[in-house]
Amino acid sequence: MDITQLILVISIVIITTLLTIIAFYFISILKEVKMTLSKSNLILDDTHLITSSIAQPVSSFADFFKGLKDGIQSLNNLFKK
Repeated sequence: MDITQLILVISIVIITTLLTIIAFYFISILKEVKMTLSKSNLILDDTHLITSSIAQPVSSFADFFKGLKDGIQSLNNLFKK
């Protein structure tokens, strides 16, 4: 083996090793991103649950006051005649 082949083999081994290390690092980063996205998805689901549980009583109060207004209007119409 002459010097050129030796340098070429050493370079290929070093590049292959570095690419393997970079690939493992990239895979670990992707796993972290997946975990972060799943946690943020859980947070968004909880937020949706909280907002819907708040919106339902507010809607019920709005319906109650609308019914109260209609009842008062009916009583006013009844006593005006």
